[in-house]
Amino acid sequence: MLSKKRFSLYILVLGFIKLFSTVILIGVLFAFIGCSGNDQPFITTIDNQTLAVNATRTIEVYITDSNKKDIHTVKTFSENSEIATAFIEGPVKLSIEGIKKGRTVILVSATDDSGADNATDEMVFDVTVVEPELIASTPTPLKESSLDGNDISLSLIGLTFDTETTNENMNVSGIDGVTAYTTLISDTEATAELHYNYTDFASDSILNIILYSGAFEEHYRGPFLIERLLVREDLRGHIEGPWLWMIAPGGNIDVDDLSAASNGRITEKQIAQSGVSEGEHFNSLQWTSGRLLPTTVCGIFLCSSDNVINAVRHIGLTSRNQLTDYSAYALINIRSPRDQKNVQMGVGSDDSVKVWLNGVVVYSNFIQRRTTGIQNQFHVNLNAGNNLLLVKVCNHGSFPGNDDWGMFFRIYISTDDYTLSLPR
Repeated sequence: MLSKKRFSLYILVLGFIKLFSTVILIGVLFAFIGCSGNDQPFITTIDNQTLAVNATRTIEVYITDSNKKDIHTVKTFSENSEIATAFIEGPVKLSIEGIKKGRTVILVSATDDSGADNATDEMVFDVTVVEPELIASTPTPLKESSLDGNDISLSLIGLTFDTETTNENMNVSGIDGVTAYTTLISDTEATAELHYNYTDFASDSILNIILYSGAFEEHYRGPFLIERLLVREDLRGHIEGPWLWMIAPGGNIDVDDLSAASNGRITEKQIAQSGVSEGEHFNSLQWTSGRLLPTTVCGIFLCSSDNVINAVRHIGLTSRNQLTDYSAYALINIRSPRDQKNVQMGVGSDDSVKVWLNGVVVYSNFIQRRTTGIQNQFHVNLNAGNNLLLVKVCNHGSFPGNDDWGMFFRIYISTDDYTLSLPR
C-alpha cells in the first residue's frame, strides 16, 4: 500500500506527463497546419497585356490562400517605368498606365501577413504599349449604293470596348444622311451597321468613323480614334441621254461661245430657252444625239473621266482625241408629271460647268478639275410638262497632266417622277 506522500508524488508526475503530451500534440498540429500551406499565397495567372499610349487599364488580381482570413501585402514593379507603370488600388485591383511605345515587364507580389516567416508568391507578365488604332474593314470598293445596310467590321488595337457606352460615343461624319449602329462582338471587335437616307453626295467622299474616349473600357486621355473610308459614287443613276450635242471653240464658262462662233446668229440663252431640233446646223456641224456614258479611267494614282470627248467623237462632231479650249453643249428635255419644288440635281465636270433650266442659269462653276462623278448639288423647281435642260462643259486643258473632258449629271428623284427625251 502506497503512503500518502508517495501517492501525492505519483499524481504530480502523472500531471507533468499529461502536460508534456498536450504541448507535443499542439506543436504537431501547428506544424501540420503550417505544412498545409496556410502561409503560402498564390497569384492566379495574369495574361500579357497590349495597352495604348495615354490609356490606363484596371484588371482584377486574384490571390488564393488555404486560410481565407489571411491578409496579404500586394506590391507591383515595372521593369521600365518610362514605358508603363503599375500600381495597386482597391482589394485587389492592378492599374497599368501606358506612357510611350515599347515593351516592359510587370511584377506583382503577394506576401502572407498572418505571422512570422511568411511566404511570398510572384507573377510576371509582359506589357506592350502601342499607339491606339481603329481599323475598319469592309468589302471594297465602298460605293454609295453599298452604304445603306452595310456592315463594317471594327477592330481596336491597344484599347477595348466599353460594353455600355459604345453607341453613345461613336459617330460618323463626312457624308450627310449616314448614321451607324454598333454591335459588340468581343472586347476588341464590333460591327457598325450603316444607314443612309440618300441625301447630298459628292464623288470620292470620305466617310469618317469616330470613336470618342467614352467608347473604351480603359481611362483614355488621347485623341479621338478616326478611321477614314473612301466612298465612290455609283455611276448607276446618272443621266446617259438622249442628249443633243454641239461643240464650239472657246473654253470660258462666262463667254457665249455659240454666239462667238456664229457671229451672234445663235446664242446660249436662245438654245436654253427655246431648244433646237436634231439635225439643225451650226456652222459646218449639226446638233446630234448621243449618249453620255458614265465611265471613268484610273491610272496609277488618279481616276478621271473623258466621256464628253468620247461622246462627241462617237457621233462625229470631231475626229480628234482631245479638244483643248473647247466647250461642249448637252441639251435634253425633262418631262415632269406635275409641278415639283426643290428638286435636287447634281453635276460633275472636267473642267468648268454651267447649267440652264428653262432658260435660267441654275448653277455655274468656273473651275479646273478632274471628275469621277457628281461633285456639286443644287436645287430647282420642275414645271408640269416639259423642262429644257442645257449643260455647258468647258475643257481648259491647262491643268497639269489633265486633258480629259468629262461630265456627269443626276436628278435625285424617282424615275417615276420624270421622263427624258430629245428637246423637240
